[in-house]
Amino acid sequence: LGGQYISLSPKLTAELLLAEHRRAVRVVKQEIKWQAARIAEEQQAHNADGEAIHNYALLVAHDILAALQKGRT
Repeated sequence: LGGQYISLSPKLTAELLLAEHRRAVRVVKQEIKWQAARIAEEQQAHNADGEAIHNYALLVAHDILAALQKGRT
């Protein structure tokens, strides 16, 4: 293959992977809160199209969170 590789201990690799997983969960939870806030704004503005878009994005974010939480094992 000819490339340079960094060798990490299995313990460090696991710690880095777990930290990245936690970060991904935090990012998705933040996105869920953001989308919920946008839905409320669109409802106040009586913008059904905008509300529908944010509802779809919220559903997708919940699906991603469920997949991340299921993938912990």
